[in-house]
Amino acid sequence: MSWLRALDARFLAAAPPERLATVRFLTGAFACGYLLVRAPVLADFRRTPGVFRPVGLAAWLHGPLPPSWVFALFGLTLLLGVCFTLGWRFRLSGPAFALLVLWVTSYRSSWSMLFHNENLLALHLLVLGCCDAAAALSLDARSAHSQAATTPHARYGWPVRLLSVITTCVYVVAAVAKLKITGLSWMDGDVLRNYIAFDAMRKSQIGTLHSPLAGYLVQVGWPYIGLSILTLLVELGGPIALLNRRLTRLWVLGAWGFHLGVLLSMAIAFPYPLSGVAFASMFECEKLWNVRRLGRLRARLFGGGLRGGATEVS
Repeated sequence: MSWLRALDARFLAAAPPERLATVRFLTGAFACGYLLVRAPVLADFRRTPGVFRPVGLAAWLHGPLPPSWVFALFGLTLLLGVCFTLGWRFRLSGPAFALLVLWVTSYRSSWSMLFHNENLLALHLLVLGCCDAAAALSLDARSAHSQAATTPHARYGWPVRLLSVITTCVYVVAAVAKLKITGLSWMDGDVLRNYIAFDAMRKSQIGTLHSPLAGYLVQVGWPYIGLSILTLLVELGGPIALLNRRLTRLWVLGAWGFHLGVLLSMAIAFPYPLSGVAFASMFECEKLWNVRRLGRLRARLFGGGLRGGATEVS
């Protein structure tokens, strides 16, 4: 059982509260930005009548909600998102924002198609909303009735590691889905090549945005075997990469490069991982505040300066 004890000790290792708080701030800020950018399709469904198939938290509905309710819930989600990001009344705003984002994305996926790219963000928010992510770098910690946490503790460490485990598991699920649908034939490269060709042809026929590189890429056959195998290695290798910092950095680079490749070849964007925020829990992201401008932002929002004698980076 020694390996179980070692795994338990690693998962519950202490971490500084600023790390978890920084992940909260970055994830909350991204979520608010994502909601604002996607507002036309997350809050207005009048142009998609007759295709309502409720899923997720919306599964109990027998029909679409009145538009006024949808707009009100979306507005409340944005408001709570600001509270979540700044860590204000986090015991309420944390779980409430996470559940409302899950509701908004579930309701959106109830119209015409499922948006799997939103699942990872929703899962991360649920974890952050249900832990002590506002013990530091928050308005709650800055208030006169609360003192910011400063000592590393396991209660700040396990949520960060859980976020990383969830991230890698999402990629494992994607790999399993590929193998379940195509089997080992995925690795011969033809499936990936056909996906790119079909996506470009379909989008060009219906007049929507498609990759200008797709037409050239499908004419080149040799890279697809390597790319297909590399994709599986990245998706299946995530949990193993968490055992070593160097492997973690290599895996994150591979996962980010994979999404960049999808964007260039198929014009399909996965904003959360492409932004890098999805991988923040895998690094000492609290060091971002050592950058001079971010340090000033921290001081204005949450008070205090840089800890541990850190040197500012311009």
